[in-house]
Amino acid sequence: MAVKVVAFDVYDTLARWPDDHVAPIEVQRLLARFGVEISYQAYEAARHYVLFFDSVARRIEGWTDFLALVFGRMNTPISVDLLTSLTAVYERRARMTPFDDALPAIEAAGKAGLRTCAFTTLPEFMFRHGGSRILSALDHYFDGAAIGLPKGHPRFYRRITETLGVAPPDILCVGDDPICDIELPADAGWRTVHLVRSGRPPGSGERTIASLSDVTRYFNDA
Repeated sequence: MAVKVVAFDVYDTLARWPDDHVAPIEVQRLLARFGVEISYQAYEAARHYVLFFDSVARRIEGWTDFLALVFGRMNTPISVDLLTSLTAVYERRARMTPFDDALPAIEAAGKAGLRTCAFTTLPEFMFRHGGSRILSALDHYFDGAAIGLPKGHPRFYRRITETLGVAPPDILCVGDDPICDIELPADAGWRTVHLVRSGRPPGSGERTIASLSDVTRYFNDA
């Protein structure tokens, strides 16, 4: 059975966060200057809650929306001005940077007559700021809001298969995480390719690549 869809993970596969990405302790210190005391660990826990629960319940439109939900989960009221200031920090320093091999790999799949999609935990707005060209090249962006389940849930992968209207083996997925990008998709019947970029521990198995430019060799799997 030939491949019909190529599914790409986003974080550390198509793109990465900048080196000066906002750290939770920075948020704690920024808020403290305005008299708002929080725990950076609680902030990080609330951030993950929003990612895995709130962003599944509804589409999150941007950093203001996201951060308001985070502070709501922390039961920490902050002023509109402070929320606006923190939003500006994230918009400036939380722009994802696509890898050089990302767009060419997506375009190669399209030229081969294959559909493309992203499957990810990250709400679309987080990728949009730095990855707009990649978003426009993809046929689908499957995040929690699109599927109604967080990535890592077994039904997340099955629902993507159903939405695409193909058989599970028709999907070739590539990603860097050995569990949510390889093991769980394989359990759902997808074909998998493990991306292990330079500087990372070496991968195991025959279907391991070091660059997205190498994924094209699996487009004609039968």
